[in-house]
Amino acid sequence: MKRIKFLHCADMHLDAPFTSLGADTGKASERRRDLRQTFGKIMDIAKTEKADLVLISGDLYEHNYTGKSTIAYINDKFREIPHAHIFIIPGNHDPYVANSFYRNYAWSSNVHILCGDNPEVVLHDLKTCVYGIGFKDFRQEAAQIRDIKLSQKDYINILLLHGTVDMDFRQDNHLYNPVGSSELAGLGMDYIALGHFHGRSDDIGGHGLIYNPGSPEPLGFDEAGEHGVYIGSISKDGDGHRCLDMSFRCTGKRYYANMDVNISGCDTEEQVEDRIRAAVEGNRCGHGEKDGLFHVTLKGYAKPGLKIDTRQLTSCFKDRVFFMKIKDNTAPDLDFDAIKREPGLRGLFARKIFQRMEKTEDQHQRELLLKSLYYGIEALDSGKVEIE
Repeated sequence: MKRIKFLHCADMHLDAPFTSLGADTGKASERRRDLRQTFGKIMDIAKTEKADLVLISGDLYEHNYTGKSTIAYINDKFREIPHAHIFIIPGNHDPYVANSFYRNYAWSSNVHILCGDNPEVVLHDLKTCVYGIGFKDFRQEAAQIRDIKLSQKDYINILLLHGTVDMDFRQDNHLYNPVGSSELAGLGMDYIALGHFHGRSDDIGGHGLIYNPGSPEPLGFDEAGEHGVYIGSISKDGDGHRCLDMSFRCTGKRYYANMDVNISGCDTEEQVEDRIRAAVEGNRCGHGEKDGLFHVTLKGYAKPGLKIDTRQLTSCFKDRVFFMKIKDNTAPDLDFDAIKREPGLRGLFARKIFQRMEKTEDQHQRELLLKSLYYGIEALDSGKVEIE
């Protein structure tokens, strides 16, 4: 019975710019340090778990931002686990181009870059073959899976792939090594280590062998939820029967949360702050509040006289959370019944809008009409409209 243990991760994106956090806050550079710490944590897990293989399925670093010191840091971490074979495929953010560090750096002896002239490595001592389909450029519109041929069918066979699986390949933005899960399953692999999408996906296609761990550390507000790596083992008997055992290990240091906060009924900015604070406490995702990055959208109706200063509100949380951005999408709390009874232009405009709202059953159309009503009243009252 052949058996190996592996750690599978992808999409580390070391040295990512984090431009959405602003250049003058220092938060972007701190998040880059977070990525290093998470990567170090992953290598510690590989050491503790005594993994035979570490599978890194693309986008380990950002080609356009990464310097040699980061590569040296990565390589030092690889040297700390000499017992493990490190397998890396280049992704669309760190492709195997002419000036790539994958081509031009003296990597540790336990590191294997699977791309170009080296798409396959055979480990006879572990009776394992590892194959890779990486990126040779920043965009690759066809996964070269037809070039993959099993050289040792009785060994444990693993494929690393950075790409798009079971998506609508007609969409131009999905053309990153597009391939179907059934086509992958037909290759005869015992495990397929996927990367590219930052959300975790277990058993893609239901074939029992294609897994995507997502990014080990969340990178933006579209990446809420758990983030981590897989710890897996594969055993295979002499008759070719395979047993795959998988577990997920959370590694994310920070977490992102998108929150809608309804401020209807609030009389003061302090009450608005309390509403936001309650929402933050309810969205900690098992972490401390100081580890959270929050995108707060204020909704509902603001009472007359209530001035919402998003910059001041944000400053109230600067020592409570890692990062917060507040957007004001509230509407003024207007008495439309009273406005409709007015004899002037405001009353006429409100009556016309409500007549149109009564004639449509389309909820989206009703929402647009209501929004136009608020904008129209604002324009009539102040002579201008502020639209975010």
